[in-house]
Amino acid sequence: MKDISQPNPMISADVGDNVTLHCYRLQADKSGSIVWYKQNAGEKPRVMVTVQHDISYEDEFKPPKFSIEEDQRNGHLKIANVETSDEAMYYCGYRKFLTRFGNGTYLSVRGDEDVKVSVFQSSVSDSVPAGASVTLQCSVLSESRAAELQVLWFRAAPSQSHPQLIYTHHNSSLQCESESSKHTCVYNLSKNIFSLNDTGTYYCAVVLCGKIIFGKGTRVQREKFERSVNPVVIVLAVALGVCVLVICALIFQIKRNYEKSTVKLKQDKRLNQDCDQNVELNYAALHFTKKRTTRGRGKTQQTEDIIYSDVRRLPVT
Repeated sequence: MKDISQPNPMISADVGDNVTLHCYRLQADKSGSIVWYKQNAGEKPRVMVTVQHDISYEDEFKPPKFSIEEDQRNGHLKIANVETSDEAMYYCGYRKFLTRFGNGTYLSVRGDEDVKVSVFQSSVSDSVPAGASVTLQCSVLSESRAAELQVLWFRAAPSQSHPQLIYTHHNSSLQCESESSKHTCVYNLSKNIFSLNDTGTYYCAVVLCGKIIFGKGTRVQREKFERSVNPVVIVLAVALGVCVLVICALIFQIKRNYEKSTVKLKQDKRLNQDCDQNVELNYAALHFTKKRTTRGRGKTQQTEDIIYSDVRRLPVT
């Protein structure tokens, strides 16, 4: 899990501007320290300031030029009166036993008096649906001939540690108009937006005399899911709905058959019980008379034996 977030991969500023480079602490643990580093092209990173209980600035990075905007969890770096020498990559790190770095923020400084070039871009592009094409426009105003300019396009996204070079314009003089000492060039970049990997901030940049001059960037974003639904998703959703209906119908049929069989079993059981209860028993007594002779009297005495028998009568249905 990351401990530090630097949401802005690139910031453009003019000479004399005040800028803030954001650094967010993602963990609630504040026992570690926040450390800012500056890395110029071709050089090693240098420690600028350390933020823990106190703020400790290195000698060449002291206030009021550099300062920390500190709150309970975060430590943002503020740079006042930006100069061309401030153009560099700035890293925020979280130090606790080990140092974990953010993706870094590149500060691009415009307005060098020796290079009379201005780059203009629209700040935000309209949201586009997946698969659609967007055309980005960049206007370059310079006092140098267009043939001397090299125009580049970069894409920056929060998931990337550095802006990515995606296109270089060639034969730039064919897209320029000259009026006296001013040269105006318009550059267009067409880009298909297939996925979130194609979104982000697109920067137009001019390379002149060993310096890169960036525009403010154009942010490209996709339309929300509700407004651009993939047809495959629709087909899968319909198929899922049909499957659910079929399963419900089968469950209903099985339940219905089970109820019918249960009712029949109850009826058969009740019928058998009724048969047993409606059996009528009639008892008849059969008399058998025996003659026995008594001595001395000459008289015959009859004895009687009684045997009971039953007759069962079933009810007539």
